[in-house]
Amino acid sequence: MITVSLRFYGDLNDLLTISTGQNQTTFERQLPGPTSVKDLIEGCGVPHTEVDVILVDSKAVDFSYLIADGNRISIYPVFNSLDIPEADRLQKPTAHYPRFLADVNLGKLARYLRLAGLDTAYRNDADDDDLIEQMQEENRVLLTRDRKLLMHKVVRHGYLPRSADPAEQLEEVLRRFDLFHELEPFSRCPRCNGSLQNVPKEEIIDRLEPLTKRHFDEFSQCIGCGQVYWAGSHRRRLDPKVKEIFDRI
Repeated sequence: MITVSLRFYGDLNDLLTISTGQNQTTFERQLPGPTSVKDLIEGCGVPHTEVDVILVDSKAVDFSYLIADGNRISIYPVFNSLDIPEADRLQKPTAHYPRFLADVNLGKLARYLRLAGLDTAYRNDADDDDLIEQMQEENRVLLTRDRKLLMHKVVRHGYLPRSADPAEQLEEVLRRFDLFHELEPFSRCPRCNGSLQNVPKEEIIDRLEPLTKRHFDEFSQCIGCGQVYWAGSHRRRLDPKVKEIFDRI
């Protein structure tokens, strides 16, 4: 029997699915034999995508480390504000500007990310196998509240939104990937994810309602689906919390 002590930091504690004892920050787990620290952490309910640094007896290790009796293990989330040695970090930065893939239960979050100008794939009929395949083929960051899905070994980059509110989920994703200063609101089609480009009014005037023709002169069009937008169309009834995020930029 192997006995180890664990301590989770920050909001990783909110993901724990095991009892750690009342008001205890450090707790023990007993296991029948050696196992990887990844399996140990995920056995506590925390997907590996949420863990950035693991210290075993004060030494940084990766997910493949095999635990030993008496190990003291500290598990940290992603802290963008801390200067952590790159070699110690488990959540390596993506090779390019993050491209997201939202699961079927995060449709509104996908829409908000697109409105923020972020490349976000979404299908309301995709199952887990579809998501894994698309994530790998397109090298996307997987967004889901299904922690079991994030525990798949092939998931390199992912995030589990804590809130059930889509606007708060948007704030979480922007904070997790440090994207607040990289946004281009209303530059992407919320329907199909295509990029928007300016289009002369005369080219699309036959598609406009009389009041729109009268009150608006600047338009953009999706290069993917052809949908036409103007200042009043996809900004009307925008969630106040999302508007407040965009107003900060």
